[in-house]
Amino acid sequence: MLVRRYVFPTLWLVIFAVLAAALFKLAFLDGMQADAAAGFEQPTARISTPLVPAAVGTVTNLVSVPGSVVSDPAVPVKSTSDGTVDFIYVEAGETVAKGTPLFQVKTLVEAEPETAVVVPSDERAGDDEPAAPPVPAAPAYTYTDVVATSGGTVAELSVLVKQQLSVGTEVASIDPGTFSVSGTLTSDQQFRIFSRANTAMVTVNGGPAPFPCSNVTMGKTPAAQTGISAQAMGPAGPPAADAPAAGSVSCAVPKETAVFSGLGATIDISAGQAENVITVPTTAVRGSVQTGIVWVMPDGGGSPDAAAEGDPAGELQSVAGAVEREVALGLNDGQTVEITSGLAEGEMVLQFVPGAPAPADDGLMYGMPGMVGG
Repeated sequence: MLVRRYVFPTLWLVIFAVLAAALFKLAFLDGMQADAAAGFEQPTARISTPLVPAAVGTVTNLVSVPGSVVSDPAVPVKSTSDGTVDFIYVEAGETVAKGTPLFQVKTLVEAEPETAVVVPSDERAGDDEPAAPPVPAAPAYTYTDVVATSGGTVAELSVLVKQQLSVGTEVASIDPGTFSVSGTLTSDQQFRIFSRANTAMVTVNGGPAPFPCSNVTMGKTPAAQTGISAQAMGPAGPPAADAPAAGSVSCAVPKETAVFSGLGATIDISAGQAENVITVPTTAVRGSVQTGIVWVMPDGGGSPDAAAEGDPAGELQSVAGAVEREVALGLNDGQTVEITSGLAEGEMVLQFVPGAPAPADDGLMYGMPGMVGG
């Protein structure tokens, strides 16, 4: 009985030791051998260089600019003669046509100096006596009408009868009663419509149907001085003080179109269309006007997913081997640019300029952080 009491505990200890050894072998030794047989293959990061082909397409250069309806400024009238106001023809508030007389200026004409004439008093005595003093001539005047320089309503007429005036003095202003649509252009928008014959279509918020807007002009006036309303600027408000320099664009509203100052509007400026031309994304070009630089992959550049075939180093080498090439640029729609010379259809170029920051694309990025564009 004593022998049986010690044999059973010893037997259980032996069984537990065998089980522990078997579990250790399965968990560690067999797993390590499997990894060794598989060559310790581990997932590796791959750097992908996006390439795009130069393709034939159509580029429509249409620039949309938010703006507002503004009243055209009053036209000043200046005196065209020195003198005094002799007569006033109109009053403030009257409607006049271009060339209508507003008031009359009287100017004194200076007479030539007179000389006394000596005549003989007695021919027998031969004595000459001075003639009587000459009678001064009556003063002479010229009368000049100052006329309206534009048609409209006399907004101001700041002259009085017998008031002395000088040439160039601003004496009146004419409100033309017309409207324009004015907006602010960013620097890239200015380049897109630079030196091109432009036409514009205007859509007024809550107003009439879209209408053509004539006399499209561009200037350097910032938005704060063009009369753009807060409604047109939207929630973002006016540009920040350190924002890039911008210019203004405006066009004349047809007289028959019913609008009023302060209405928000959108100006769609068409600066041309190019069909069946070589195009690339704007992200692939350094430069946006006249000339630019692209990075071309030699021999077509292969597949942008070459790294997936097992040689990430080869992918990096292909980026380093991209050839910098100057190209001539045409129209630009903000996403695609026309290549007028320097690039053939089908040539592969880097989709992003080397060193350019990675664009956000719904949380997805090409390659690894910091590596976009090579």
